Amino acid sequence: METPPSGIPSVQPAAGWPTSFVELYRASYDPMVRLAYLLVGSQSLAEEVVQEAFVRIRGHLDRVEHPGAYLRSTVVNLARNQLRRRALERDVAARARPEASVDEVDELSDALAALPYRQRAVLVLRYYQDCSEAEIASILGCRPGTVKSLASRGLSALRGVLAS
Repeated sequence: METPPSGIPSVQPAAGWPTSFVELYRASYDPMVRLAYLLVGSQSLAEEVVQEAFVRIRGHLDRVEHPGAYLRSTVVNLARNQLRRRALERDVAARARPEASVDEVDELSDALAALPYRQRAVLVLRYYQDCSEAEIASILGCRPGTVKSLASRGLSALRGVLAS
């Protein structure tokens, strides 16, 4: 039996596991975890997001024309939901314990985290996932012109945060 690439849990096709799903899992797990990590800033949370995405798309895979794109959209949406949940949890924790500190992260991750979600998502999808403006617009549910605007504002804000 061949060893899975690093980071990918071993998955053996079993009854009820379509071969196309297992192949998508093997091919997409690592790239999707990296994408989720860049969006949420936590390896463990990124892995949870990707696992949840695979669970959600498993039943829909036979009806999806582009499973990779559908998976990427699902990961981006679940990452956004996690960020909303974390922000709410931080607000509640800050009210309960004002002296609580946040874990330190590298400078680029901190700078990305300082951006509004849509700007961060556009930058990560554009420069990390190499998605076109049309693909990003489709994933985020906005127009390509909005993607250009978000990218421009995000890069400007990122330069400002990193320069200071």
